[in-house]
Amino acid sequence: MTKNQVVLDSCVFCKLFLQEPDREQAIALVKALGEGHYAIVVPQLFFYEVMAVAAYAKFDLAKAAALLDAYQKAHLRLVEPDLETLKTAAAMTGSGHPKSGYPSFYDTLYHALALSLNCPFITADKRHYEKTRHLGAIALLKDWESALAAGH
Repeated sequence: MTKNQVVLDSCVFCKLFLQEPDREQAIALVKALGEGHYAIVVPQLFFYEVMAVAAYAKFDLAKAAALLDAYQKAHLRLVEPDLETLKTAAAMTGSGHPKSGYPSFYDTLYHALALSLNCPFITADKRHYEKTRHLGAIALLKDWESALAAGH
């Protein structure tokens, strides 16, 4: 696995401004990423997802944009997924089961990016995790410390 690089799900980043039970874990993770000089790699979709969540939560959009801007200047690296990453994401949407559902293309795009970069993808989305953990390179927010230590 590539050290000092991580793909961070937008749902984890949004916890920086949402009042959710695992907010403190997200704050600790982002702080550790900064202190460890990690590049937080995300697809360009990340900005749209964060702003959509902020708008839905009625969080001040100027503050959300400022937070994104600050992280982009410090640690956030936006990437345009290449064709192979897009193909991997599309294939991953077949993971799952008719009863439990299938992962969305948006979620699999983050995961496929982590697989292509050989670094961990950290998410708080337990449903996506359960459907795709067999593919590797994924950890739940609650397990971020061991994911970074192991580089998986």
